[in-house]
Amino acid sequence: MYKAVLFDLDGTLVHTPFEYIRDVVGRALTDLAVSYSDDGIRRFWYEPFRERTIREVFGAEPEKFWHVMNGYDTPEARMSAARPYEDAGFVAELRACGYRTGIVTGARIVIMRSEVEMLGSGSFDAVIRAQKSSGVEPKPHPQGIQRCLDELRVKPHEAMYVGNGPEDIAAAKAAGVLDVHIDRKEHPLNGVEPSVRISSLYELHPILPPRNAP
Repeated sequence: MYKAVLFDLDGTLVHTPFEYIRDVVGRALTDLAVSYSDDGIRRFWYEPFRERTIREVFGAEPEKFWHVMNGYDTPEARMSAARPYEDAGFVAELRACGYRTGIVTGARIVIMRSEVEMLGSGSFDAVIRAQKSSGVEPKPHPQGIQRCLDELRVKPHEAMYVGNGPEDIAAAKAAGVLDVHIDRKEHPLNGVEPSVRISSLYELHPILPPRNAP
């Protein structure tokens, strides 16, 4: 029986419109005198290995690019555009039913904090930032999920991880938790096969019965 549900953040619980993404990435590339296309921006934002994309697709140096783009993609700007998905309320339902909940994300720490606050700061029992600058290997490495499991005090077979990208599925499989892909019609899976596919978080109800029922 499952005891905990872990989630990715951006693109899984919080939606950022592509119009915003195009604006902040495009402005950064323009400042760097780099030509770009919507396809390139989509590949950068929605696929893993972003630094490789910056080099190979944009022909830019990642450190310079991030410095410029983060000046546009501020927490204030992001929160003015981003919104929780309509089914994000499922997290509160899980907690009411006795499940522990966690976040494992690669988002910048200021964005992570803002988005978690948007969802409700008390909605999660553990929040893990999977980036080397936080001392955790980024996905698809399983370290972030493993650390979250430790904080929640649950074993891998007692948890699932819900994400929208191929790196989420790969990290979950490597960590030994049930991998669940939520299809938000944005991230290509590039041949990665999830164990469970859903289009709404509420589709998890059949495998997550209330734990606190009499």
